[in-house]
Amino acid sequence: MRLLMVLTLTAVVQTVLAGCAALPDPAAPVASAQPLTAAEQLALAEQAGQYYLQWPEQQSSRVGVNNRRRFNSWQGQGLLLVDMAQASSATVAVNNQLITLRRQEHGQPFKIDLSAYTRDGANYLQLIEVTPASAQIMLALPYPELDEKPLHADINSPRFAKVDRLINSEIAEGFPGAVLLVVKDGKIIKQTAYGYALRFATDGTEHLSPEPMQTNTLFDIASNTKMYATTYAIMQLVSSGMLDINRPLSDYLPEYLGDGREQRLVSDLLHHTSGYAPEVHFHRPDNSNGLLFYSLNKAYTDQLLLGQVPFISKRGTTARYSDVNFMLLGLLIERLTAMPLDRYLQQQFYRPLGLNNLMFNPLQHGVSPKRIAATELDGNSRGGRVSFPANRQGVLRGEVHDEKAFHALQGVAGHAGLFASARDLAVVMSVVAQQGGYGWQRFFSPAVVQQFTRPSGYDHRFGLGWRTAAGGDLNWHFGAYASDYAYGHTGWTGTATLIDPQHNLMVVLLTNKKHSPIVTNGKSYEFSADSFETGRYGTIMTLIYEAILP
Repeated sequence: MRLLMVLTLTAVVQTVLAGCAALPDPAAPVASAQPLTAAEQLALAEQAGQYYLQWPEQQSSRVGVNNRRRFNSWQGQGLLLVDMAQASSATVAVNNQLITLRRQEHGQPFKIDLSAYTRDGANYLQLIEVTPASAQIMLALPYPELDEKPLHADINSPRFAKVDRLINSEIAEGFPGAVLLVVKDGKIIKQTAYGYALRFATDGTEHLSPEPMQTNTLFDIASNTKMYATTYAIMQLVSSGMLDINRPLSDYLPEYLGDGREQRLVSDLLHHTSGYAPEVHFHRPDNSNGLLFYSLNKAYTDQLLLGQVPFISKRGTTARYSDVNFMLLGLLIERLTAMPLDRYLQQQFYRPLGLNNLMFNPLQHGVSPKRIAATELDGNSRGGRVSFPANRQGVLRGEVHDEKAFHALQGVAGHAGLFASARDLAVVMSVVAQQGGYGWQRFFSPAVVQQFTRPSGYDHRFGLGWRTAAGGDLNWHFGAYASDYAYGHTGWTGTATLIDPQHNLMVVLLTNKKHSPIVTNGKSYEFSADSFETGRYGTIMTLIYEAILP
C-alpha cells in the first residue's frame, strides 16, 4: 500500500510539472545550439530582455505554478539564450513542443532558434526536467522586434485598395501628402507614401517644383510628442522608482508653490485634470495673460510655468486637454534627470533603439530640409491673418510648427517638437505595445504600461497621457472598429497613431495637412486640407480595420 501511494504521488507530481505539455520524451528533438554574439553575451550577463529565468525555481508553494512563463512573440521570431551551468541536459516545452538542451563543450552559453515554435501574441515556456535534478539553468528571452521582411510582398496588397483610392483621390483634389504604415502581428504589412512633402508655395499656389513624399520623410508630429517623448520618459522614471506620480509636483519642483499648486499631483498633469487652460501664448506680447507672460527665452518660460501660469478651474473637476500640463512635465523630466529633455530621450530611448529619424530640431542635427515634410505656408501667419513680432516667414520646414515650442522653449518642449519618420515611430510604438521592451532592452515595466494606458476614473477618453478608444467617444481618431483597449494620440499638424493590443495592430498616419492654403468660411478660416478625410483620421482607421479583420 505504501509503495502504491508513493507511485501515485509521483504520477501526480509529474502531471503537475508537465501541465499542458507532454511528459518528458527521450525522443524530443535536441536543439541546434549556436554561439552567442557579443550583444547576446552582454544581455545574458545583465539579465536583460523580456525574461531572465533561473530554473528550477520555487516561486510558489503551488508546484504547478513554478517553471512556467507566458511570453510575447510573433510567429517566426524568437530566441532563447541558455546557460547550462552545472546541468548536463534539460528539456523545455515551447507551446507544448518539447526541446532538449545539451551542455556544450567547455560549458559555454549558447542560443537556440525558437522561430519554428512561436506564434503571434501569447506563447508559453515550461521547464520539464533538468539533469542532474540538483542543477540549475539560466534562460533569457528577448522582447519581440518589428519584422520588416514581409513589407515588399504585402505593399501592394489589394486589401488596402479602398485606403489607397481614398488618399490618392484626395491628393488629386489638393491634399498635400501622407505616409501610412500599418503593423499587424509584429509585421509591417503596409508602408506607402502619397502626394508631396512640398506642394505649395508661400502664396498658396502650386509649387513649380513639388517634391514627392517618401516613406522615410520626417514629419513634425506635434502633440504625438506628448506620448513618444514626454510620457515615455515619465513611464521610465516611474518604472525606475525615481518618480511617484501620486505625489505633489512640488515634491520634485520646490518652486512650484502658491495658488493651490501644492495640491496638484503629477498625475493631474497626465490626466489633464490640473485646472490649467489649454495653452498660454508665450510667443505673443499681446497674449491674453498680459505682458508678464511674453517669453522668447526657455529659462524665463520655465519660471512662468513654475509660479505664474494661472489655473482656470479646481483640480480634479474635469479633464481639460492642456499643453501647459506637458510643458511642466517636460520641465519635471529635465529636473529629475539633470539633462535637457531631448538629450535624455536620445540617450535612453532613441539611440539604444538605433533610430536616426526621431529627434527634436532636425535642422540642427544636419538633416536636410528636403527630407522633412513642409507645414504652414507663411510662418504662423495663417495666410497673413495673424501677426506677432517673432513670427517666421516663408514655408515652415524642419522647424516645429507650434509657436510656443519654437519661440518660448527653443524647439524642445514636453508638448510638441518631435520629428519622426513613420518607421522609426512604429519602432518606438512597439515598446509600449510589447509591454515595455524591444529586443534585449527593457524600458519600463508591464505594470506601468497597464497603469498608463487604462482609461482614467476622471474621463474614460484619457489614460495617463494617452488617449483611449474606450466607449467609442473618440472614433473620429480611432475609427469605428477599435477595441476598448486601443490607445494612441493625434498631432495638430496632421498626425495620428493607434495601438490596439486586442488586434495586435499599430497604425502610423502622418500627414502634412497644414501645408495647404487658407480658405475663408464667413468670418472664420481654416487650412483647406483640414476638410479632407485623410487628415481627419477616423475614416482611414476604419478602412484599415476593414482590411485586416476577418
